[in-house]
Amino acid sequence: IGYWELKDMMVLITTFLQSFMVMYCVHWGWHRYDLSIDAVIKYFACGFVLCTSMAFAVELFEYLTFQASVTGLVWWLEVGEVDSSGYGGGSMHVMFDGHGRSLAKGADVLQGFLNRNPAVRLFYVLVSSYLMAGLVEEVCKYFGFVMVDHPDFCSEREMEKAKATMPLQILRDREEDDDEEEDGPGEKSEGKIELPAMDEALANFNPAMQRRSLSSIRSGVTVAMVAVALGFACCENLLNIFIYNRSSLRSEITTLIVKSLFPVHPIAAAIQSIYVCRRDLEKDPSIGLGRIVLPSVLLHGTYDFALLLISSSWQRSHKEQYFYQGGSMTVVAVLSFCASLFIVMTGGVYYAFSSRAQYARLRGESGSGDTRALSEASFGLLL
Repeated sequence: IGYWELKDMMVLITTFLQSFMVMYCVHWGWHRYDLSIDAVIKYFACGFVLCTSMAFAVELFEYLTFQASVTGLVWWLEVGEVDSSGYGGGSMHVMFDGHGRSLAKGADVLQGFLNRNPAVRLFYVLVSSYLMAGLVEEVCKYFGFVMVDHPDFCSEREMEKAKATMPLQILRDREEDDDEEEDGPGEKSEGKIELPAMDEALANFNPAMQRRSLSSIRSGVTVAMVAVALGFACCENLLNIFIYNRSSLRSEITTLIVKSLFPVHPIAAAIQSIYVCRRDLEKDPSIGLGRIVLPSVLLHGTYDFALLLISSSWQRSHKEQYFYQGGSMTVVAVLSFCASLFIVMTGGVYYAFSSRAQYARLRGESGSGDTRALSEASFGLLL
């Protein structure tokens, strides 16, 4: 905290503004009538807080498990206790090709081991990219979308049930308020809505207003899942900028620009939304959780795998540093930029063609005159 400067505050604000601007374009620019602002805020907050917490916990468990496995392998290979400091304190050293490396420097030991074993390094990069990053983060974002139960995705039948049970719920709330007033007679309840006003509002509520076209529900699902992904990406950007890559203001800005130019998380979430709608709107029985997350896992994992392979590194948290090599344009930086651009554009083109085909199918179903299908389009959605 002591080294927090004004420039860091500006980068922090810019990081949030970048996510808000993308969300503004996606929601307000194209789909403002397909999902309410209240839902957008809640989905974004879920991605920022809950999804990142879940992903961090799972990835931390995977990392600790991996570190324990590596430590066990190191001890199993060759470990000797030597006194090389000259101060009488022994320290553990691992011997690789006759070179001593301190066990306290786990990253140094692992880097040396992976450099001497290319096959093992390739295997670790594959596991780290597709399992530790791609699978965990994409599944967490999917469940972040599912765990938010918002009225925007309730069917007309569900709204009618809620309207029918609302008087009983209001009566129960009134009884609880009366009990609290009896416990504290000197206190006045504030913000209480009068019963006649509530009855009038309830009588004027028409569940048929929830009736929407399949295309509108499809757009709402996409916006909601992208909002979760943007919340997740915003929190991840803060970690990458202020924890992993905080060496200079230029590196922080470079990391933010790279994250803005290559929005892997929003594109992956948009692709997920296509398969969610195939399952819940088109009622495709072959679509399950695996089919929903598989394309986004492949996109996300390939992005990380390409950067790690090009940079000859194994640390996924530092992959944005490869675009900034001390202020000079290097071969690694150029290759990283080209690979990232190609992967992101491939994901965007795949989403564009798949989305266009799905909208055509949904409009065909909506134009068939099946009003019951329209009124119950979102019934059972996300179950």
